[in-house]
Amino acid sequence: MKALLLPALLLGTLAGSALAQTPTAQRHIARPPAAAPAAQRLTSNPNFRLTTVLKQQYRGGAWLDTLRFTNSSFNAAGLPMRQLRENAPTRGAALRPLRQQNYRYNASSKLLSDTTYVYTSGVLNTTPTLTVNYAYDLQGRLQQEITALRVSGTWRPYGRTTYFYNTQGQNTRILDESYFGSAWLADDQEVFIYDTQGRVAMADFELADAAGTSFTPFIRDVFTYNAVGQRTTDVQQQYVNGAFVNTYRTTSSYNATGLTTGYVLEKAASATTWQPFMQGISTYDADDNLTQELSLLYRNGAYVNDERYLYTYQRVLAVAAPQRLDAGLSVYPNPSTGSAQVSYQLPQAAVASVEVLDVLGRVVATPLPGQPQGIGAQRLTLRQPLPAGVYTVRLSAAGRSQTQRLLVR
Repeated sequence: MKALLLPALLLGTLAGSALAQTPTAQRHIARPPAAAPAAQRLTSNPNFRLTTVLKQQYRGGAWLDTLRFTNSSFNAAGLPMRQLRENAPTRGAALRPLRQQNYRYNASSKLLSDTTYVYTSGVLNTTPTLTVNYAYDLQGRLQQEITALRVSGTWRPYGRTTYFYNTQGQNTRILDESYFGSAWLADDQEVFIYDTQGRVAMADFELADAAGTSFTPFIRDVFTYNAVGQRTTDVQQQYVNGAFVNTYRTTSSYNATGLTTGYVLEKAASATTWQPFMQGISTYDADDNLTQELSLLYRNGAYVNDERYLYTYQRVLAVAAPQRLDAGLSVYPNPSTGSAQVSYQLPQAAVASVEVLDVLGRVVATPLPGQPQGIGAQRLTLRQPLPAGVYTVRLSAAGRSQTQRLLVR
């Protein structure tokens, strides 16, 4: 993503989302197809909203604060309108404000813009320095992200990310470009190949040449799944001397409800053997909200603490109940092993949309993009294949929403 290349003054060590994955050394993190922008991601339980994310590093026998993200000013859909990002000048030192993100959304609760304001000597500048604008196609799918920098009082294009889809609605390519002079030049691209069940089987990350017209293979991720469709392994390979060679292997585990409980990361010792490198452990509360992501490095025959992310939540108060849409939303069959029927009845004519979200709040399917509907019974089919797991079906209309949990086996 272009944001990862922005000046350190703007991003510092905060590059990445508020729900960032635990770092894995120099391993390339394959992007999920059409990933939801960071501010659009919800908690795994729609009755809660994420308020803070705290990153700590384990040094000298103690956990030391390094970063903190704080969400505030939530809208009617429970999405943050503002996020404060703080960092510690040295591990364990007092956190200081670094920048503030302001978010805007459309009527379908999709992120429209992410604007950055920086702090100078503890004072927030009222003039923004960076903005990312998001565009969607008629089906409600993420189509483009455009990053602009403010230089000498003028907004200048900086980066552009474009998403491409096939006739089945699957995101097959993500193209990153930089703006040079008066033209966009390609930096890199991620190409996705799907299996017959609609799951990503392979992701190729390729680098563009100096002219931005052709691409060279660089990193490949090959994914495998278990019998219920959960991703179990990710073998990462690097392109060396005309061939792909193994570099890392990630093996993921899940609990009975389909939530990820952790991973084991191994580094290639040879073409066919692996050695331990890192382990990740995810912890949830009784409401299925992610509370901790812990990473441990393999040192001298044992795993030792390295970094962790701590998540805190706020229960949506009863006073927000009037914003709930009462449309009798139902999903059948549930649990589902294939397609499912979504039924509801709008109490009044309105522009309605139906989305399917994964446990991290990412929109993985939009069976009904925002379109006018009248009073009365409505029915639609979830046709896009979904890997086994827990999902939330969200119906939005007239500024209100109703959700229904869906279990896919």
